[in-house]
Amino acid sequence: MRALLRDIPATELAGLRRPTEDDVDALGGLMYRAYAGTIDYDGETAEEALAEVRRTFVGEYGAFDPAHSTVAKRSGRLVSATLVTHWQERPFVAFTMTDPAFARQGLARATLERSMHLLRQSGETELRLVVTIDNEPARLLYESLGFVREP
Repeated sequence: MRALLRDIPATELAGLRRPTEDDVDALGGLMYRAYAGTIDYDGETAEEALAEVRRTFVGEYGAFDPAHSTVAKRSGRLVSATLVTHWQERPFVAFTMTDPAFARQGLARATLERSMHLLRQSGETELRLVVTIDNEPARLLYESLGFVREP
């Protein structure tokens, strides 16, 4: 999917910030909780989720872009994140994830909107991502933010 980045206001929500290397372990746990039991879950372990986050941070899915990525913290822990990379020299959402205990609170929208805003402020004009078509909640969120399917 692809969205043209438009001038949208930054999401003003307490607890939003850029991720750091110190967040890798917490992001691994968040990824495991977010994906376990969903259509995108293939039985990965918590250790495999952590390895996936580490691969993202070292650039396996394109150069990791912490300046345009966003995490949300609640109750002392990371509960939602949008991790942005640069794949084929364009911004790409490698992962968007929210802890199920914090679902339906607008956190996925807030982290993605903030990342989109930061990218636009930096002069980027579009953002891409890949989503499982049958993952209706994610697909509907992306569509509501202007993402459209590409052939």
